[in-house]
Amino acid sequence: MIDTLNVSTVSRRASTGMRLAALALFTGLAYAAAPAAPAAAASTDWQAGCEYKSAPQGYGDNIRYNNCMRQFDCERLANAAGTTMFSAGCFGVAPDAPAGFVSKHPAR
Repeated sequence: MIDTLNVSTVSRRASTGMRLAALALFTGLAYAAAPAAPAAAASTDWQAGCEYKSAPQGYGDNIRYNNCMRQFDCERLANAAGTTMFSAGCFGVAPDAPAGFVSKHPAR
């Protein structure tokens, strides 16, 4: 019969501090070897998150739906004013396109 205490002497010799140091070294090398690719930027298009195919069913969905409707209203106000809105609960909502000259007599 083989005595395991004589075979496995390394575990008895290595102290807890050495084991933690080896683990920290291994973890550091693993993080250093990992590729450091930047995360993809999130879309700033709010309409993509506000496409509802049916009526919202839960409380969280209602909150998101109300925020989408408010954003839609703010964008309509900004488009009508031709400038960025900072009133009526709309903070920093820019119009879709800059306002141009609007003639009183439209071309036929």
